[in-house]
Amino acid sequence: MVKRFLHIILVFFILANAGKISAQDVSFSQVYSAPLYLSPSFAGFTSGGRVILNYRDQWPGVSNTFRSYSFSYDEYLSNYNSGVGVLFLRDDQGGGQLVSQNLGVVYAYELAINRYLFVRPGLQFKYSERKIDPSRLTQVGPDGEVFPWINAEFPVDQYRKLDATASAMVYSQDFWLGFTVDNLVKNNIGFTDVESTIPVKTVVYGGARWVYKPSGLGYNEQSASFAFMYRNQQTFQQLDLGVYWNTYPIEVGVWYRGIPGISTENLSNNDALIFSLGVNVGTVHFAYSYDLTLSGLSGYSGGSNEFSLIYRFNRGPIITRPIGPIPCSEPAHGWGSSSSSHRPQRRSLF
Repeated sequence: MVKRFLHIILVFFILANAGKISAQDVSFSQVYSAPLYLSPSFAGFTSGGRVILNYRDQWPGVSNTFRSYSFSYDEYLSNYNSGVGVLFLRDDQGGGQLVSQNLGVVYAYELAINRYLFVRPGLQFKYSERKIDPSRLTQVGPDGEVFPWINAEFPVDQYRKLDATASAMVYSQDFWLGFTVDNLVKNNIGFTDVESTIPVKTVVYGGARWVYKPSGLGYNEQSASFAFMYRNQQTFQQLDLGVYWNTYPIEVGVWYRGIPGISTENLSNNDALIFSLGVNVGTVHFAYSYDLTLSGLSGYSGGSNEFSLIYRFNRGPIITRPIGPIPCSEPAHGWGSSSSSHRPQRRSLF
């Protein structure tokens, strides 16, 4: 009965995205393992080149639900104080019933306010496609049976558009704070004769890192990073609060997603607890996370599984492992750490 209800929700969500109800963007739980998706300001936030793969399987307890894939490559160009990159994202809803994908180019420029404080404005321009496959649409019968949707037709079964994203971030040895504004170009993305758009998405994120045990002879540094992310998209809003514990090569994280006491679109905003485990092996960072659903559907949806793989290359001889205040990143140190002599050299405005 519950799985039938979940399937009805899935069908409704797909049709809502196809019709006049405004669509929502993908949300990765491993926020800083998908940095270019979070903010263009993260382009080149590494000491060399970086390739990142992300995979998210939402509600695996229900067949053919939501699967998202992401691939990105970015590089820091030290001679120009710039980061450049490309980002590909594919979101598959209902086993191919509704597919959205986009390919974008990303640029960020790094301004050194002084030796310890940096500002990174960023931009992304992307080409997007969105298509619906009526032959894959299904219906749910009175007894819970699932069968093809007969004579499902739409005036338009795909669209293509250009879009843009803007961002800015400030960071130091101790903290980072940034914002992103996405979907800046208004486009009709509906498959019916009723106009439908993806609302502007605003994201505010930040955090700080505390080194409670500096590295010494024979043992690695131990630290904790405290982070938040607030997302608003039309009537939808979401707040993530998290903490990471890091002792090289292990990184463990716990996040809470939701805003207690506040309902969004008549639904309780008490979403999930997110548990993540990351391992650094040389120049490779691998992480797995699981979303434990806190609603009454937790025993049936199967939560969400997410995997990420980060490979860094052409790194400078100074930095030998990630040491930045931001999880999965490299530049800077945290509270209680030593001098910033390990940082890549950057030009300063003052």
